[in-house]
Amino acid sequence: MNASINKPAIFAVFNDADTSSVSFAERLFALGIGDRATAKPLAMEWAAKKYKDTIVQGQRGDKLTTNGAAERAMYRVLDVCFPNADKPKAKPSKVNVTDPVAKLLSAYAKLTPAEQRKFLRRI
Repeated sequence: MNASINKPAIFAVFNDADTSSVSFAERLFALGIGDRATAKPLAMEWAAKKYKDTIVQGQRGDKLTTNGAAERAMYRVLDVCFPNADKPKAKPSKVNVTDPVAKLLSAYAKLTPAEQRKFLRRI
C-alpha cells in the first residue's frame, strides 16, 4: 500500500458513503483511490474497525465474516462510491458450445451407408 495515502480522510469518505446515497468517487479520486479494486482493502479495514470485526485470510485473500454487518457495509460503501461501471463483465458460459448442425452431421456420418440412404429418402 502507498505510504502517502491519507487513511483518516479515506475512512471519512467511507463513513459519509455509508450514510448517504451520493456518489463519492470524485473525492476518492482526489485522495488517490482510482478504482474499486484499490479501494476494497481500505474499505475492508474501515468496515472491520467500524463494526468491530476481524479480517481473516480466506482462500482468495483477506475477507470479513461472510454476510456479516462489516462485509455488507464494505460492499454497500463500494457500490455507492463505484457503481456498476467498475464491476467485471460476466462472461458467457461455454458449456454448450457445440454447433447443432455439426452435431447432426457427425451423427449422420456415423450411420451405415444403408441407413444414410434410408434417411435421405425420408427427407
